[in-house]
Amino acid sequence: MEDSDSGPAKTKNISWTATEVVKASSCWARQYESLHGGYKNNSQNSKSINNLEGSWVYLSTDGAVSRDSGYAATGGLALDHEGNWIVGFNRFLGVCSPFEAEVWGILDGILILLSKGFRRIIILTDNLEVAQNLSTLNLEYLGIAVLRRTQRVMQSEGEWKIEYISRNLNSVADHLAKLSLNWKSNLQIIVEALKEILDLLQADKASGYFM
Repeated sequence: MEDSDSGPAKTKNISWTATEVVKASSCWARQYESLHGGYKNNSQNSKSINNLEGSWVYLSTDGAVSRDSGYAATGGLALDHEGNWIVGFNRFLGVCSPFEAEVWGILDGILILLSKGFRRIIILTDNLEVAQNLSTLNLEYLGIAVLRRTQRVMQSEGEWKIEYISRNLNSVADHLAKLSLNWKSNLQIIVEALKEILDLLQADKASGYFM
């Protein structure tokens, strides 16, 4: 785990309250980014992202819970179909269950991607229980609020696929979640891949999963 004193690099700190998340939709997310000065790409990056908006993109997320404190964090990243970086993020959650941490990461990720105009998203998770419950889209599932919020967004916005993957294909998201346990910060949007995860990205790309 990285030293927390180093802090996040090239990130955008955005705080989303529970009330705001309840009202989540792609329209709301776009409005939020406009009002709060979300990250603006340069013209070259904007053109590249616009070309990808009609394609399927991969959203890989993970949660991390400290055994000692019970504190949880989540992290994730979006990649194109060739495994190239689109955006990353992480968030310190405080005390919550591993299941909730996993779902928080998915909710953050889909709101970020919807706000950027992406509508066709493949969600990758190494938590089988989360994959099964999101696939059923059962709003009566026993009372986990963040799961219901995520399901509502998925029912109303975009096209979705949910895939269960092995942990060895989720190393970047896991690393970003663990970093957030050190940073203890609100939602961090990571514009460029951190140097310390470049090798992990290459390893995931070499697996052939994104080809």
